[in-house]
Amino acid sequence: MGMAASQARFLNLTARKTNIEFEGAQINQQRTALSNESANLYNQMLGLQVPTPPNTQDYTKIEYTFMMPGGNDEAHISQVIPITSGTNKGKFTITFSYKTVELGFPACADDQKPAVDSSTHSITRPVPEGKSGSPETYNTYQITTSSGKTYNLYKYNSSWDSEIHGDVNAALTATTGFGDLYFVNVGTEALPKYQYYSGSELAKCVGTTKTQSVATYYTAADVETYKEDRYTPCTLSRDTQNRVQSFTVTPTDGTPTTFAVTTSTVTDEAAYNDAMNEYTYKSYLYEQEMNNINAKSSIIHAQDRELELKLKQLDTEHNAVQTEIETVQSVCKKNVEDSFKTFA
Repeated sequence: MGMAASQARFLNLTARKTNIEFEGAQINQQRTALSNESANLYNQMLGLQVPTPPNTQDYTKIEYTFMMPGGNDEAHISQVIPITSGTNKGKFTITFSYKTVELGFPACADDQKPAVDSSTHSITRPVPEGKSGSPETYNTYQITTSSGKTYNLYKYNSSWDSEIHGDVNAALTATTGFGDLYFVNVGTEALPKYQYYSGSELAKCVGTTKTQSVATYYTAADVETYKEDRYTPCTLSRDTQNRVQSFTVTPTDGTPTTFAVTTSTVTDEAAYNDAMNEYTYKSYLYEQEMNNINAKSSIIHAQDRELELKLKQLDTEHNAVQTEIETVQSVCKKNVEDSFKTFA
């Protein structure tokens, strides 16, 4: 090989070596960027909050109950407050609530058909059995039930009807604007079924000034109500776990009364189920986020392995070019010696 050719080959190999080294530097830069992305994903994974399942103990409480006087209603103790001053210092005030059943008169949803005009409909009501007085004549209303049967409405008479309908009259007419109480038995004499009507509402169903076409009625029913009360001053009896076993009410002007207290553990199932549903939802979000991070990490690792393989190929090529450069340098050196060395 001539000197010129050797020099040209040397320059070509040097340029090729430089290009390989530049490509290797670019690959290393890309791998560094991938490494930073992987580190960010790892930090993101560390920042995720692992959902914690709810503990039933967090939704469980100790409940104290006792039977109200008469033994019909169960009371729940809500507070035991110590008395800190006065002659009853050292004793307690017990606040409690209880559910009781009272007579109520809920409005019925299936309203009756329009009543007839009271100015044109008059009845004579006979004296009820066992009552005194004269038959009562007055204008009244009629209603037509959903079955199509028509009934006359009786106006409440305190002398005749207080035994059966007195409580109803007191409860319903206490409502502002209720008016006179009207009633009708839509059952039988042996099994009566009473319906009650507001005189003010009936008046809106008849005549030239009527503003509605049906009349709401009321029926007697047992209604559950919650009441709150308290006993004070009281003395307490506790067990070895400091739980209340009983308490004694000691009024200043009465006989002391002792109530046995029942201790039970109550779990708020609804709140616990809500918390479990929330935990399930958060677990789903956590798993979804973890799956997204793992998927991105897998892609980054695959890209890094591909770049690593390219780098190894460039390293092999770089070694081959370096070996060839050394060979060309040897040839150039021999050409120089052969061309310019005059004496051996």
